[in-house]
Amino acid sequence: MHWINFRYGVTGYLHWGYNYWGKHDPYRELAIPWDGGLQYLPAGDAWIVYPGKEGPLDSIRFEAMRDGINDYELLSRFAEKDRDAAATLAARHVLDFDKYQTDVAAFRATRRELLEKLTAGVEKGVLWLKEKQ
Repeated sequence: MHWINFRYGVTGYLHWGYNYWGKHDPYRELAIPWDGGLQYLPAGDAWIVYPGKEGPLDSIRFEAMRDGINDYELLSRFAEKDRDAAATLAARHVLDFDKYQTDVAAFRATRRELLEKLTAGVEKGVLWLKEKQ
């Protein structure tokens, strides 16, 4: 999702149902009624965290969202250094707004390349971003 956002210049994303389980049990109900019970929200649409005794528990969806947001920030920082190269990296996997590369190994290789390009020129623990300040 957030690689798509980077590729198309989308600067925000709203997931409205962070914890919309209400009186329902997201551990046992696959969908919850919405709109007076006429429509149902599938699991994952209405919540990306689950209720826990000491606060919300994350889900795989939540962790994937977090990773995507981190990648968006990495791509944005790399774009400050080389916009065309960052756009090329994103275009490898985001083929169109609703079409994308699903090869996990290729994606991980691109993410690694992104991290390597961002850390190129690191000297004594100081990133190029620090040098700009």
